[in-house]
Amino acid sequence: MIIDGHAHLGGEYKDLPTILSTLDNLGIDRVILCPADHVRNESLPVPHLASMFPDKELNFVVNRLIRAYTPQLLHQKNIDDGNKKVFHISRLSEGRIIQFFWANPLKEGIVNEMETKFEEWKFRGIKLHQASHRFEVISSQFRQIVEMAVLKDIPVFIHLYSKKEVLDFISVSAEYKTPFIVGHLIGLELFIQNKYKTGDNIFFDISCPALVSVDRIKKAIKEFGSGRIIMGSDAPYGKSNVKKIVSRIMSLGLPHNECDMILGNNLNSILMT
Repeated sequence: MIIDGHAHLGGEYKDLPTILSTLDNLGIDRVILCPADHVRNESLPVPHLASMFPDKELNFVVNRLIRAYTPQLLHQKNIDDGNKKVFHISRLSEGRIIQFFWANPLKEGIVNEMETKFEEWKFRGIKLHQASHRFEVISSQFRQIVEMAVLKDIPVFIHLYSKKEVLDFISVSAEYKTPFIVGHLIGLELFIQNKYKTGDNIFFDISCPALVSVDRIKKAIKEFGSGRIIMGSDAPYGKSNVKKIVSRIMSLGLPHNECDMILGNNLNSILMT
């Protein structure tokens, strides 16, 4: 089982025919899909900073750029429209596209909206993105959404913003039974430093190739084991991300069963719970 565990509508995954072609060409069974920040028919070039700074946490800097240059009202409309589009193509994909709902915790009535959409769409997970939406982990908005995830028995993918938010997340995540997937290995070193506080309900996404180095992937595997690592591409944010991330896992020299865990078995187990 091979699953692209984190991707957006666009580029290699811009529409149903393109998505199915990408999956078939690379031998991928399924993809977790959520909206992009706006319509992206082509993949977005992202400088391969991970090769220049393999030991650095690059996403804290990228997060500040996202916040500085994201037009909030237009951005939210694109996400709302994108959630609808992902639903419509996922239901035509015969199970190969799995929808994660991108939620804005600061949007008025978001929990009621998600309850309604869940009944209709049966999305399989929730995505939260602190660089795009300025919510805090220590907040009623975060708590209410996670409590909904617990009740619906679905995972939460979270893109954390800063060192403070990583530490706050570590402090509260063990209170919930739902699986959390931490995007892009953000805050990995802080998770390692606080390993005794980091619950076994936390998994680590290793997308995207341009910003997450092989060195940091190996560090995550060493510290937390292959059973806690989730492969994702973050397409279309980077060229040929899907092919690159599969090749990376294959080149790590892991035992066959551990390679299979990262390629999709870990995520499949989460989705089956």
